[in-house]
Amino acid sequence: MRVATGTVVAGQVVLDDSEFIDGTHVIVVSRDREDEVCLSAEELAELEAGIAEADRGETISGEELFARLRRYG
Repeated sequence: MRVATGTVVAGQVVLDDSEFIDGTHVIVVSRDREDEVCLSAEELAELEAGIAEADRGETISGEELFARLRRYG
């Protein structure tokens, strides 16, 4: 999994990262500018570390994820 940013131009998303190959499936999440998420350097590092874990296959099943979330109500 990778996170990329981009801009909508003429109704199409143009990514800043051109390393995606044609046919790559993506999910686009958009927020209004007033709801923009700003991460601190520490939070960004944590996010990047989590993405690296997923890239290495260090994941849990969806079932395990929901079991863990249920513990927190």
